[in-house]
Amino acid sequence: MGSSKALFSLFSLLEEGIKNEVFPCAIAGIFHSGSRYVVGRGNKSLFPFLELLEDKDIFDLASLTKPLALVFTFIFLLSKNPKIELSKPIGEYLELSSPLAEIPIFRFLNHTSGLPAWYPLYKGLKEPSLKSYVEKIESLSLEYTPGEKCIYSDLGYFLLTYLLEKVYEKPFEELFESAKNIVPFSKKSYLCFKPLEKGIDQEKIVPTSICPLSNKILRGVVEDENTRALGGVSGVAGLFGNIYGVLDILETILKAYKSEIKALSEKIVKEFLDFREKNFDFSLGFMLQSHNGYSATGGVFSEKTVGHLGFTGCSFFMDLEKDFIVVLLTNRVYFGRNNQKIKDFRPKFHKRVKNIFF
Repeated sequence: MGSSKALFSLFSLLEEGIKNEVFPCAIAGIFHSGSRYVVGRGNKSLFPFLELLEDKDIFDLASLTKPLALVFTFIFLLSKNPKIELSKPIGEYLELSSPLAEIPIFRFLNHTSGLPAWYPLYKGLKEPSLKSYVEKIESLSLEYTPGEKCIYSDLGYFLLTYLLEKVYEKPFEELFESAKNIVPFSKKSYLCFKPLEKGIDQEKIVPTSICPLSNKILRGVVEDENTRALGGVSGVAGLFGNIYGVLDILETILKAYKSEIKALSEKIVKEFLDFREKNFDFSLGFMLQSHNGYSATGGVFSEKTVGHLGFTGCSFFMDLEKDFIVVLLTNRVYFGRNNQKIKDFRPKFHKRVKNIFF
């Protein structure tokens, strides 16, 4: 399909999502055969007045932080200075008690550690810190034998954030910024933690939901309460970015997978992206196409597809076999955190994208 027809088809689908209140705005970015396609539509804010979405506007990427910040930093550090072995128990690097200390590091990356899915770590802490979070996680009972199941867990990624800080002796944000230096970001790109502290105007940031604690709209402030209590930075959430920043870092990962980026080890990149265990839905840090019921992609891409979803309504998928990337950034939580219409929209969106480009 020609580029103009492709863009119009995606434009129409985003219009449909807006009409059905899946989200007030959305922007899609596709990388295919060396070309990019970017299509945005809608109003980022509806109250007190309409604010038209612009292509460089910045989204709360929510759990896209896990692959794009934590895992990317992990890959960079292991490529440059491999101080960590993923197969070793985490207790070899951190002072932890059993059974947590005995769990191999890779099990936190692919969500098979046995940890609960979530816990309000910030509650009851006067001065929340990664260390205090780790102490709380250590006190929790495992919900299953590690390796027995795959249950998506934020808790493991707080542990991994702490692990990187302790082993490499720098704050996580500083480690991420070093890793980011290898990405050839365009002038339009943005990908950072704490955008308001870095001088970004609120008007350039897409608002998300109304905070149940303050009853104020969140705009440039991370949705995730655990990360917010840490000051807005973790390997779980807190990353803000626009469509260009997300595409830039994903294209870098894709090129590294093909051994085209010297700063990243092809072997390590493939270790993370190609990892498979049983019929679990995660490689090391990336979501796979689910074949156990619901699939966000509709199952339309190749078996060598990895990606991730974000609570705020953001997602990406990379088909490693076809050198293809598709990103969808939305603020579906603007209509309430319980707005689940994105679940039906995502498979429809990816099927449309597949029909357009393949």
